[in-house]
Amino acid sequence: MDHYKDYEKEENGLLTEFDADQSPSVPVSFTGIPNLANRFAEVEVCIDDRGDRVALDLTVDWQPEILGLVGLILAILALIDAADPGLTLPLAVSAIFRIWRKSSEGTVLISEKTDTSPLAGITVLTLGTSVGLVFGEITTSIHAVDTNPPLGENEYFVTINAAPVAPGTVIPDATGLALEPFTGFTVTPSQINSYTFTASEIEENNCK
Repeated sequence: MDHYKDYEKEENGLLTEFDADQSPSVPVSFTGIPNLANRFAEVEVCIDDRGDRVALDLTVDWQPEILGLVGLILAILALIDAADPGLTLPLAVSAIFRIWRKSSEGTVLISEKTDTSPLAGITVLTLGTSVGLVFGEITTSIHAVDTNPPLGENEYFVTINAAPVAPGTVIPDATGLALEPFTGFTVTPSQINSYTFTASEIEENNCK
């Protein structure tokens, strides 16, 4: 408890009031566990009052690796052979970014967002023999608020994973076209060029 008292003396808040409206509510319902092998950013915040909140901001610049065209074509041909008429294969790589909180109460999901890197071009890998698909460089941002963090040290960390295409997903602005499920893409922290992840403790609003 002495630690919390000393910490309170050091607080000099710049915000006089803070409010947030977000959906879904925190913590987000999630039955899985984080893939720690795909963890790439972490911050810590000490919570000393039960009304405190934590504002989380993440900005990630990422780009999928060049994908060999021969291997992709073989995977596509296998899918086409089993696909129903009218289904379309995606030419983009989607990634899921998740922010987690680890505390004395366990590990919970705070926020998750999906972003997509589109096909940018075809590059020659080996003169006359091999080509690959190049995907675009993307900047993804997440703004979230942990509205009920437990007292004590709270560690927030981020994971990145490939986002599978759901069967029959409709292509925007292309009536009648739907995507065939495809899991031939992988996304890992090695494909992240840069990132910034911050956590700010915000005191409970003073309503006097």
